[in-house]
Amino acid sequence: MKNEGFFKSDKVRLIALILSVLLFLGFIAFIVTQLRSQQKKLAELMQEKQRLNDEIDYLSREQERLQSDLEYVKSLEGLLQYARDNLGYIGPDDIREGSGE
Repeated sequence: MKNEGFFKSDKVRLIALILSVLLFLGFIAFIVTQLRSQQKKLAELMQEKQRLNDEIDYLSREQERLQSDLEYVKSLEGLLQYARDNLGYIGPDDIREGSGE
């Protein structure tokens, strides 16, 4: 038998072809699995982004409300209302409850 090279045998060529096809199919399966995994992760990240955007909207509205409250409390009207409610302040135009007047 002559030395015809490693891939000259039909059996060896067939085995090499089968192994190449299996390797290629394995590579394709790996790529598809990775793609699906990435799509799932992307969907999760999009949901998280939407949740965070909703939270940002809520916190922005809350900040506006608190800013409005702060401006009221700093105003003369707000200070007088605080004094009435918490310190027992009675202004000249206020009517005392239970005074019988």
